[in-house]
Amino acid sequence: MISEEIRPSEAGDIQTVGLLGKARIALVFPGKHLLDGAGAAQVLELQNSWLKTNGFATDLILIAPHLSWSIRKRKQRRESLMRAAKAMGFDDIRLVDIGWSDPKRWLAIIKLVMTRLRGIWSIEDDLAISDASCVKALSASARDRYAGVICNYVSGLSAADSLVSRHRQLLVLHDWMAAAETPRMIAILHQNRLRLALNEDEAARITAIAPKFPCYTGLPTLLDRYDNLNLHGTDESTEINTESPSPHEEQNAPNTVGGPDPSITSSEIDLLFVGSAHPPNCAGIAAFVRDCFIPYLSARGVRLVIAGAAGPAAGLPAAPGLHVLGYVGDLRPLYAAAKLVIVPLLSGTGVSIKTLEAVALGKPVLTTPVGIRGLGADVRPILQPPFDQAWADQILALLQDPAAREEWRDCLRDSISGKTLDKALHDIMERLINSPQDSDATGK
Repeated sequence: MISEEIRPSEAGDIQTVGLLGKARIALVFPGKHLLDGAGAAQVLELQNSWLKTNGFATDLILIAPHLSWSIRKRKQRRESLMRAAKAMGFDDIRLVDIGWSDPKRWLAIIKLVMTRLRGIWSIEDDLAISDASCVKALSASARDRYAGVICNYVSGLSAADSLVSRHRQLLVLHDWMAAAETPRMIAILHQNRLRLALNEDEAARITAIAPKFPCYTGLPTLLDRYDNLNLHGTDESTEINTESPSPHEEQNAPNTVGGPDPSITSSEIDLLFVGSAHPPNCAGIAAFVRDCFIPYLSARGVRLVIAGAAGPAAGLPAAPGLHVLGYVGDLRPLYAAAKLVIVPLLSGTGVSIKTLEAVALGKPVLTTPVGIRGLGADVRPILQPPFDQAWADQILALLQDPAAREEWRDCLRDSISGKTLDKALHDIMERLINSPQDSDATGK
């Protein structure tokens, strides 16, 4: 079972070490993940919620590099970022762009352009963003403002270093892969920062690289967020929220195979997949549609709804029963209407937030071993790829048997284990805030 989370009523334990009251924490986060619907944004929201609940003031530092010379596009992106950030309730929001006017940043900017032209993400892309970021104004205006910094992803390291010394930083590594173990990244892991991974296996690998600085683990459970919602199905028709996306969201999630359709109701959604345009999401849903849905399920009248940018980005063919919605303002009605959630991932790192979200909403989830990564050693049930007739047979069996779906749901939920993000933050912030005072904010 998941270990107990720290509840607001237990905040007295934190008060005794002086964490409450005046402590202000900066959360550094990549702007792109705030807009693309990635699970990382939910992790940010959980971090902010825990800090607020425990009496901290929070500011958001968005790393928002923009390589376009178009003033209109830059303005649109800024407005979209600010709108999304304000909805999370931060006290202050600051955007960090590329340091075009600083000659010291030009080489890093060139490297960033080259990584973008390759079109394939690597750890060097995030490091180039960090190197190219203009942090001079940030450092000058924020000196002595923060008791600590939570830096999500290495793209924000230069911003974090400009705000507080390294021993007052928590570096959150949302995902970790063998390709990330470059000489520079290994050197970063040997620097005096606290670090947190969302996956126990990845935390162990990170700790093995730099044993002097053990890596914490925190599972970003979403169970409390939905406790008061009745999302286990309804007898009434539940229409999809068709709130218009912002210009940036609309640009990133065009509706290519039928847009949001208010006629889709609770009786008509058999399968639901939710995902951003992250490559593993696109590859997984494309394989499922090609190898399982079209040959085995479409002709049987099964309806598959795909929400988020993954569907449009995957370039899926039109097929009877396939609804690719693109951006959807509120996913909860979709979850409420779905009989079964699928997470057909073939690759990935970190933790599958989409799996945790579906579990938190009380939905049965059909997924692969990749879809339950980091959720415990004995998580079940799962199905191995490829997405063949065995998958189709299991789906049809579950769709026809509500009791089997409930058993499938309960089995997965009860087998998830691990230390929660709330508990990890409790332990980390006590250590972070009580570090010796250090007036040097250069990151040494």
